[in-house]
Amino acid sequence: MSGDAMEPAAADGRAREAADATAAEGPLGEAAADDAAARELAEHNALADVFDDVRAQSAQSALVEPTRWPEIGLVPGHLDAEEFEMLVYEYLEDERAAEAQAEAAAAPVYRTATRAVGVPRAFGGAARTEAEDGGSADAEVKDAEEASAGAADTEATVCGEASFDPAAADATGDAAKGAPSAAEAVAAGETVKDAPPAAAPPEGDDPFAGLELPPGYRLVEMEGEFVLVPDEEAGPVERVVDCSGIVALVGAHSYYLYDRTAMTDAYAHWAFLAAEDDNVVTFVDCVREDSRVYPRPLAASSLGNPPFNLAQDVVAQTWDIVRESGAYPDIQQTTASNGDVYYFSTEHLSPAYAASLAEWDAVERKMHL
Repeated sequence: MSGDAMEPAAADGRAREAADATAAEGPLGEAAADDAAARELAEHNALADVFDDVRAQSAQSALVEPTRWPEIGLVPGHLDAEEFEMLVYEYLEDERAAEAQAEAAAAPVYRTATRAVGVPRAFGGAARTEAEDGGSADAEVKDAEEASAGAADTEATVCGEASFDPAAADATGDAAKGAPSAAEAVAAGETVKDAPPAAAPPEGDDPFAGLELPPGYRLVEMEGEFVLVPDEEAGPVERVVDCSGIVALVGAHSYYLYDRTAMTDAYAHWAFLAAEDDNVVTFVDCVREDSRVYPRPLAASSLGNPPFNLAQDVVAQTWDIVRESGAYPDIQQTTASNGDVYYFSTEHLSPAYAASLAEWDAVERKMHL
């Protein structure tokens, strides 16, 4: 056989081999697609579980760290803890960026008027242009025409009764011709009957035939009542991922999540400082915040409350570190007459004012209770 005859035969053979390979790879390709879809669904539902857990923990006044997710089994099997940690953080960042973009697009646009608006004619003076005067004249002519039309309509109605229109009456009479009167209908033995009642559903039909059940649930009759129960035989169901209100606080070694609808931003900030376990930063931040926001000096005893839970000797040691470092010259100490210790920032409170506030809180306030 010649070489020219061999080339088409070889081409046909390669085509058949390619077709066979494609047919052989078909099920494998479908299996790979199914596996990818299963992994994506697992990640999606894991995100929903994470944000639900954040809300539950925020209601208990606790921040959530990523180290919690492997402990309670929220990490999908195909991801390690660090990969899932980054997945959650990137998802939040993408959602916040999309929200910011949507808010920017929905922001109103304010335009500045190019000429005076609503200036009465009497005060317009020479500032009114000929074009404006011409437009006003046209508007006055239009108003006059509309007033004339309104007057004509008014003449057609007297004391609230519409005037008689012979043409309309003739048309109505023609339409009514041929229709039997009530007396004629009675004479003919005809009666007016109510509409027949809707047919009752035949016995034996499913009363829940049109009911849409939540995915992954089924109806079961228990003690004469139908209740929704999870369907063990149903496959995984895609859940709704809701991260609205979830905030991430990034620390030195990790990030922390909370739900601002269940925990205030101020308390979350304090819990964040406590979780970072840097007593000096926590001490300085709290002293400055109390002096700036309220304003008042910070009682040393208040650092023993949640979420800080610092012992008195730890607070005293931290104050010594802050004072000796020289890095925080605005942080000062004052003592009330009963010996209670307070700290304040000179950036927001004078020493005399801080001392008077400390005396009021420690001694005088209790005398008025």
